[in-house]
Amino acid sequence: MMPRYISFLICCLLIGLVQGCSSLQQVGQVMEGRKPTAQVEGIRLTGLDFDGVDLVFDVDVHNPNLFAIDLAEFDYDLQLFEQSFLKGRQSAGVNLAAQTKSRIEVPLRLGFQQLLKSYHQLRNADQASYQLDMGLGFIMPVIGNLRLPVSFAGDFPVPKIPDFSIRSLSVKRLTLNEAEVLLQLGVENPNSFSLVLQQLDYNLKLNGAAIGKGLIRQPVDIAQGGNSVLSIPLTIDLAEAGKGLYSALLGLSGIRYELNGSILASGPRELLESFKIPLEKQGHI
Repeated sequence: MMPRYISFLICCLLIGLVQGCSSLQQVGQVMEGRKPTAQVEGIRLTGLDFDGVDLVFDVDVHNPNLFAIDLAEFDYDLQLFEQSFLKGRQSAGVNLAAQTKSRIEVPLRLGFQQLLKSYHQLRNADQASYQLDMGLGFIMPVIGNLRLPVSFAGDFPVPKIPDFSIRSLSVKRLTLNEAEVLLQLGVENPNSFSLVLQQLDYNLKLNGAAIGKGLIRQPVDIAQGGNSVLSIPLTIDLAEAGKGLYSALLGLSGIRYELNGSILASGPRELLESFKIPLEKQGHI
């Protein structure tokens, strides 16, 4: 009886293993046909300063399964003018709900010095060709880790920082105690796309004295390659600014200025939603 019982157990075990392998194989086949899909929907410029430009690639990921899956990480290789420029890997930690489409953002920072050193043609270029090769790393049930390759190519405008200059400082009213002046700030847009200056956050010094600071919401449209003027009204407390500035405002001497702050701007909706431009300017009026 004992040998027959052992033989029976072995047969049951073998049958179970065969059925188990068959089930796993079937599940694997099902999962093979239910892999997530991904597509790069576009590219946006989110930051611009004297050191570089911040780009964001929007990637839509679709999970067709009846259960949630995890996007653990992604790697990327950004190529400019058919040359690899920026490689890296970032953790994602995104849980993708069942049968839904989710958007992830891939932020990349392009430094101007490194760009110009690697690509001399960028100095006078208005457009740059690029290709982004990505690998999305998923943690999947049964089949384990899965890397999904995604590629996206196109052209993006090469952004250039607008040039600012103080056109004039007009004295509207002058007493021994205070002065009302109008500062005309010129802005030139060297880009191949239009800009909308939405607001100005500024700090102004005249002859070393802090004159004023504030936030001006005065939307100004500047066409590509065009220029415009921002008018900034100021009231100066001459008791704090000193007699030297009083004499300067009478036209007896020049005025040294320092203008710092930032301008919130936007561009074409498909590329530029909103970004800040640093404002740093010194000189004489």
